Amino acid sequence: MVRRHKEEEIAGILEFEGRTSEDPILLEWLADHRARNGGKIRVSQGGKGARVMFSKAADMAFWQQRSDQVTKSRKPGAS
Repeated sequence: MVRRHKEEEIAGILEFEGRTSEDPILLEWLADHRARNGGKIRVSQGGKGARVMFSKAADMAFWQQRSDQVTKSRKPGAS
């Protein structure tokens, strides 16, 4: 019998610079994602920070938007 390895399709990868895979914010986002979607997402440690792989482009866009909001709120003078 020949076992075939099914390749998962990857819509994209985001790397969150300065964060680890154990970062509280990423863990919160991951828990929220799994509660809403059931969980097709992978997190690993990249060269500059935590790397998150997505199987759906919509999920990746949602995470990118969240990241942008957190980045804006961290900048001095941001409201």
